[in-house]
Amino acid sequence: MDGAPEFQQAVRRLLFPSGEEGSEHHVQVIQTVGSSGALHLAGRMIQHDAPAARVWISSPTWENHAALLSSRPEQIGYYRYQPADPDQLCMTTILEDLQAARPGDYVLLHACCHNPTGMDPTLSQWREWAEFCAERGLIPLFDFAYQGFAQSAEQDAELFALFREHSDRLIICNSFSKNMGLYNERTGALTLVFKDADRLAVWHSTLKRMIRSTYSTPPAHGAYIASHIINDPHRYSCWQQELKEMRCDLQRRRAALFAELESSGLMDTLLSYHRQQGMFLCLQLSPPSIEVLREQHGIYLLDTGRICIASLPQEAIPAFCLALGQVVEDTNTLSRKA
Repeated sequence: MDGAPEFQQAVRRLLFPSGEEGSEHHVQVIQTVGSSGALHLAGRMIQHDAPAARVWISSPTWENHAALLSSRPEQIGYYRYQPADPDQLCMTTILEDLQAARPGDYVLLHACCHNPTGMDPTLSQWREWAEFCAERGLIPLFDFAYQGFAQSAEQDAELFALFREHSDRLIICNSFSKNMGLYNERTGALTLVFKDADRLAVWHSTLKRMIRSTYSTPPAHGAYIASHIINDPHRYSCWQQELKEMRCDLQRRRAALFAELESSGLMDTLLSYHRQQGMFLCLQLSPPSIEVLREQHGIYLLDTGRICIASLPQEAIPAFCLALGQVVEDTNTLSRKA
């Protein structure tokens, strides 16, 4: 019910590339139906273990987070995720909002490539966040869907060792949908990192009962693919090279888009964050402007303004920015008339 041992070994290697030696924590990996399944299981377990606890998520965040983590809106809290300046995340507002969290509450953190903003804390900011959670008795819950798309698989996992230094317990939900292209295989994991071995055993046992009463066993094929690659040094090295190529492609596309936005005078109008990583970015566009892009220019993005940079061909960037400029100008014209 909790996956093949070789898959569990592979996940541990990815999450803790420097090893677990010297840590007081005990680690249990549970294979799940993608990271969405991991988040859903985590949410169910939190409600079972601590019904009064809230889960705090960033605003903005991936639109499915709240639904996966709780069926009760009152169990979800929000903290503002916004820039201090175009190149720096504002930790002040985050920690101000989390002052309202109570000991035993959970804080959902995007381990890298924040969805949808693409703006991540620096390592020093992660340390500040870890210390804050420890002082306030808050439990870190990580969504780790984009490992390898920010810096490298190893560097993107560095923050877990940092949080282990400060927290008695942390939970990690990771996915192989993006970094191995295993969307349809639904290959993910829920990893429990607890100092209290007895409590870990209780969580593990309860989660297996939840699995048994829902999907019973996780899909095998994707897990075998992931473990086949990660547990073999040569295949792992080849995969790391492919990840680097994907990461560099995302960086090239983003750099080309930013350069075009800058030359068009649209950069500050449309982007709050200038330092970004990963697959997504958010454009500051109103829903009517987004509708105009769809109807008049054949450009489709979410109502939130989120776009997937991987779906934007570099040769289409000038035309894309031209359409953005026209929509912004039309919006400004209407504002002046009003």
